[in-house]
Amino acid sequence: MAAEEKLTPTRVGVQPPRDPILVVEDNEETQALLKGILKKMQIPCVVAGNGREGLERVGQGAFSLYIVDLMMPVMDGKQFIKELKKRDPNAVVLVQTGLDLSETIISVMRLGVYDYLIKPIDPEVFQAIVWKAVEYKHLKDLEEGQRASASLKIRSQIEWLNYKESRRVADRDYSSTKSIYSLKTSMSQGAGIGTLVTLIELLKSAAEPQGDKYLVDKNIVDIIIENNDFCRLMIEGLQMVSDIIENEVPLSRAASTDLIEALPGMIEGVLPYMEARRIGVTYPEPRAACPLDLNMEKVALAVEELMINAYKYSVPGSVINIIARQSEGYFWLSVKNEVSEKPYCGIPENYEKMVLEPFFRILPPDESIAKYEKFGSGLGLTVVDNIVRKHKGLFMIRDIRDLTGRAPKLCVMAEMLFPVADAASAAERG
Repeated sequence: MAAEEKLTPTRVGVQPPRDPILVVEDNEETQALLKGILKKMQIPCVVAGNGREGLERVGQGAFSLYIVDLMMPVMDGKQFIKELKKRDPNAVVLVQTGLDLSETIISVMRLGVYDYLIKPIDPEVFQAIVWKAVEYKHLKDLEEGQRASASLKIRSQIEWLNYKESRRVADRDYSSTKSIYSLKTSMSQGAGIGTLVTLIELLKSAAEPQGDKYLVDKNIVDIIIENNDFCRLMIEGLQMVSDIIENEVPLSRAASTDLIEALPGMIEGVLPYMEARRIGVTYPEPRAACPLDLNMEKVALAVEELMINAYKYSVPGSVINIIARQSEGYFWLSVKNEVSEKPYCGIPENYEKMVLEPFFRILPPDESIAKYEKFGSGLGLTVVDNIVRKHKGLFMIRDIRDLTGRAPKLCVMAEMLFPVADAASAAERG
């Protein structure tokens, strides 16, 4: 049982599913093996001895996943899957087969199953595939929940942008005053100009005159030099923000799958920081491509900034999910991260719009990534908002309550909506 001893109850960042797994298997020894492994993984399961019995179980309750043997009496696995998909087209199915033949595997995958397992079952391989399927099911459920409120959120965001534009035109002085106040608050916190001013005051009080020179503690000078680098990054970031806000962004036709495939490269600079906090990341799987008009360079800046923001406030040991879907005429690219309830570090509803304003912060800055971060001083989400609007899209960030696992989790969901290019647009460009 050496292999079983290596099994871990949970996978880092992945909660056991809320509903049990249905195991459809006629062999009693295999039933006992799978039940034992799932028990060690802390995942409840229900067993059915054939496909017909499995369908009866489906009619009696909800299941997170289905593990189905192909060869069974009364009703085999293929027929069970076909009937299951009629009832639940989104059912996540893992198939067991003793035939490791390409023809068998292809015919199985055509049934719309998620993955397959070759008999005899290897406990470690089984565990890895089940956790991967649990994670996939979790994201599918979350996506469905978000889809239900998509229209309302889009309408709310468009109304806000219209109101914001009218306020900008009618009350420029107020907007400027608010930005200056936020800038003053931001720069007085954390690394940067506020710290530099404090250090210079400390230098003035600690420096000892020695003729025409001053004797200064080396530690103070070292800190000033280091902080100077933060100030330089801050100034460079301000210049980049100014360029993004003031200039048009040239767009080129691309497929949504191109964007999904480019995601790992867009965030590779953030990954070492995430690894230090044991924070994982999941990427969306490329699906049917839709046409988009994008500036990949600017979108990469926005994606990186959302990952930096998620990293700063994520619970150590959790997972940041990048989710992609098409809905309401937009391609949605979302970043979801779990945050702690205490001290609270999410985005309360009354701050959802304010956090997009320049220099605004809810919490004091997290400086653990300051040496890499391009947009400090509370400008990161402002940059994302402007980049997305240059694409004629929408940006939203808010708290959500993730109920797809056994225990509810407080999360922050940041969503960029890029309009899907229609046929008329494509004809004009052609």
